[in-house]
Amino acid sequence: MNDMEPSNDSIPDFIKLQQIPVNYIQQVETDLLEPVVFNQGTATGDGFARFTLQNKGFLHSHSKVFVSLQPEAGVNAGFTAPHVGIGQVIQKAVLKIGNKVLNELDSWAGLHAVKSSLISEEVNKEREAYTTGRWSSRKFQYNADTSADRDVNASAISLDTGIEQDDGNDIEVPNWSKHDTDAKAECPVYQIDLSDLFPFLKVNQLPLYMINEPINIELHFQPTQKLRLQIPSGDTTETTINIDRTELKFCADYIFYGASDQMERYAAANQDLSFSFVDYRVIERSVTSAQLNSGIIQNLGMANRMVSRVISLFPRSRDTYNEATLLGQYVSVAPTLNASGNYSEPTKYNIRYNDRFEFTSDIDNVARLFSTFTESEGVPHLCRKDFSDEGIAGGYSSEITLSTRTQSTELEGKQFYLGTRLTNGRVGQRGLELHIEGGWSGGEVDLVRVYCEYMRVARLTGGFIEIFNA
Repeated sequence: MNDMEPSNDSIPDFIKLQQIPVNYIQQVETDLLEPVVFNQGTATGDGFARFTLQNKGFLHSHSKVFVSLQPEAGVNAGFTAPHVGIGQVIQKAVLKIGNKVLNELDSWAGLHAVKSSLISEEVNKEREAYTTGRWSSRKFQYNADTSADRDVNASAISLDTGIEQDDGNDIEVPNWSKHDTDAKAECPVYQIDLSDLFPFLKVNQLPLYMINEPINIELHFQPTQKLRLQIPSGDTTETTINIDRTELKFCADYIFYGASDQMERYAAANQDLSFSFVDYRVIERSVTSAQLNSGIIQNLGMANRMVSRVISLFPRSRDTYNEATLLGQYVSVAPTLNASGNYSEPTKYNIRYNDRFEFTSDIDNVARLFSTFTESEGVPHLCRKDFSDEGIAGGYSSEITLSTRTQSTELEGKQFYLGTRLTNGRVGQRGLELHIEGGWSGGEVDLVRVYCEYMRVARLTGGFIEIFNA
């Protein structure tokens, strides 16, 4: 026996992502997998790719999917949306074992935008910009050179790409990150973390060697036009953006523990293995601003399920918020401001289930809406203008453009995320109800999109898996 191996017969729980209480030798084997099925998609139809994993070792939760985009014509400086990065190409992600679905989420990039807001700005600028294409970092925008106090007074903020504005007061993304029709071979390759695609892998890792069924990862891509990439003004809109088939790969890391038979002993001791995890269900409804102004009650379903969180977004349609914007489709539009920099009508928000409201009275204070989101998800790295668009001064610069896009109109009030951690236990027969009312201007909002986080249980018996709601 290796001196670093434990001498007793106790085998730790390898599935849970936590510190193992003994010192095991760990070997990692990496496979670069090609998709077994690939479909590029069309201008209005989704693309598709399927990867099949080998049944060996434990699947590392931070395995990666590599993706690169290539515009067909008319794009000289395309870039990924700063708050979601390359994740904007994913419409739906599915993790299957046999014919059972372990994790599945439609409108995945919308939830990814919410979770990405929790990443600190320095990490975005110094790491994520190079690995995932997320570069949502802000800086103070000092006054123009003609100002007497230009070196000490910053009257606005700006997204920070690491490059100063040019003589025309425009900030560009770095050259290495640009997607250029004439330089397709130089388009960047980004990665998507497997645990971002599937919440199951945030707390568990799959024991592939104990499963006797095929394990597949299925990715549904956005249509080839309007949604895969952002472009500066002057570039051709509705250009086909292709996924580079030669660069699309899944980097699977398989972990092997111990120097002898520890993994076999673990499998023998866990013939009937159960573990819990969270999954998300998305509910979408088409609405008009007039309906929201009058107040809506949206039934979210989820009857008889253990629902822990509810996240609500208010996006625009793909025809309105598309490639000719900074953030693309994955925005959540805040209510409209009046001339005083406040909401024209108070926003009222509540969740009802089990014949009672989560909050004793509707939340109509913007600061408290932000606080409930923080209590649910964590502290987002957003400024006041990003979230609510409130306040007259101190927002994004209207003089300094970014890739020729006006920051003040395309960033302010576009990340109005509402989140609630539920406290009333299992949802009853009537399901959840979202109560929302606010003062949105005509045409500002097209959808209400709600993500419900709920508990599920997987049971692995004799090499076959069962999945059911907790």
